[in-house]
Amino acid sequence: MKKSFITLMILFISTLAFSQNLTQKVFEGTLNKKIPVIITLTFDNKVVFGSVVYKKKGIPINLIGRIDSNGTLFFNELLKDGHATGAYSVTLKDEIMNGSWYEVGKINGKELSVSLEKVSETTVPKNLIPDVTGAYSYFYGNDGGSGSLEVQQIGKNKVAIAFDCVRGMPSYNMATIDKSIIQLSNNQAVYSSTEYGKCKFRITFLQNGANVEYLEDGQDCGFGNNATVSGNYIKINSLKPKFLNNN
Repeated sequence: MKKSFITLMILFISTLAFSQNLTQKVFEGTLNKKIPVIITLTFDNKVVFGSVVYKKKGIPINLIGRIDSNGTLFFNELLKDGHATGAYSVTLKDEIMNGSWYEVGKINGKELSVSLEKVSETTVPKNLIPDVTGAYSYFYGNDGGSGSLEVQQIGKNKVAIAFDCVRGMPSYNMATIDKSIIQLSNNQAVYSSTEYGKCKFRITFLQNGANVEYLEDGQDCGFGNNATVSGNYIKINSLKPKFLNNN
């Protein structure tokens, strides 16, 4: 009886772990007090993802980002080919979103005010992604920098990853990581190295992309000055990558 009870408890806890609910909020308002938009965001701890619809066009654009240590929400608009069309930097207080939208990839790009209010809130299930294999990228224009993340899932609990990122003008410094195999758990994988100092970051995989953030100030990765792998990546395909370093 005792053994059966323990088994049931383990199964119950496992079920809870894989049936976590996330909060999804819908906001409506304007950019620059005249461009009507609808933003849908799902909150997964500090990571946010969803879509924005500009009402005049009616076509949803992917959003991926996170909440920083000061409570500011920063997320990118990302097209399916990896091109970033804009970036939001906003605060959320009393379910009202205020801040700015920035045009990316252009020198002296547009900046528009953001003013939106929550119109609905629901809970949605957090599902484990069965296979995160594929190519993830972002592109901020010829002068704005770019990033590429290649991933191959190995069984249930491991992934092989590789990064190839460029900072953008004026330095075009690079941040690269050759093929590395790391642990995968609950849609997340953590990379850690001491080759050049403390280098540690987390990859959070989403249905439509990935978010990469440094952990514990672990930014000594041997990259060029101010080059980084952190940021928001859209998934552009689910193909098995051909790693340059295929050891």
